[in-house]
Amino acid sequence: MKKYLVDIYLPAIGKHYDAYLPAGKSIGETTALLVKIAKSLSDGDYKGTSNSVLLNALGGEVYDHNITVFDAGIRNSSKLILI
Repeated sequence: MKKYLVDIYLPAIGKHYDAYLPAGKSIGETTALLVKIAKSLSDGDYKGTSNSVLLNALGGEVYDHNITVFDAGIRNSSKLILI
């Protein structure tokens, strides 16, 4: 499965992380996975919830939870925000 290396910014803790996102997974599944990863990498400082959303850092658009990473236009070097 194709994966894209992206930059994820967590404004709640002011940190950036690099992550590989699978092209065929839905944004909803990907967001849930990123929340778990962020909680782990931040030693619990990040307190994401099931209501967390993924945004395009350049335009500020919220990604639809039902479309795939590929269909959302996310590619290598995309800059995203997880809130």
